[in-house]
Amino acid sequence: MTRFLSRPQMEAMGFASLGADVKIDRQAVFINPDTVSLGDHCRIDAFSLISAGPEGIQIGRYVHLGASCQIFGGGGAVVLEDFSCLSGRSSAYTSSMSGRLLVNSFIPNPTLPEAFRSMSQGPVILRKHSCLGCGSVVLPGVEMGFGSVAGALTLVRKSLPEGVVICGNPPQVLLHRNRAELERLEEEFFASEWGEQEV
Repeated sequence: MTRFLSRPQMEAMGFASLGADVKIDRQAVFINPDTVSLGDHCRIDAFSLISAGPEGIQIGRYVHLGASCQIFGGGGAVVLEDFSCLSGRSSAYTSSMSGRLLVNSFIPNPTLPEAFRSMSQGPVILRKHSCLGCGSVVLPGVEMGFGSVAGALTLVRKSLPEGVVICGNPPQVLLHRNRAELERLEEEFFASEWGEQEV
């Protein structure tokens, strides 16, 4: 038995769409796969949990979700554009406790009606070539710009501009990535024997 699901097994899960050459580890878990779209050549490793809400999760081409990643899409859409990645044990949340919890009387417990809770909700978007480092967390309403990176163990509470690399808690800007260079590498990849030519 191989470590990845067969094509018929993946098709039987009922994804919204399923690209070519998708690899899903047998130990990955999907909740509401009918709202999950998987692009060509994406890979989802063992013990990952992908929980989609009504607005769905879109995973692009050549996207990698490392072992034990978690995506919680109950509070909005999740979009992982081409060449983006979530490193091992990183998490994306579209719903989390609101800062109002600190100043008002709310109970942070999802078993209670909304009137008793204070939650913030919003989509999470990773643009092309962006990456969430090992053990990092991205919160609701965050958009990571083209080529941006959050290093290991970083809490991403605010959207990141294109190409910025941050790390730490609180995050510090380490450097900026070059868009032209990333696009050049992408072209080189598609022109190589390993890449799939764009249609």
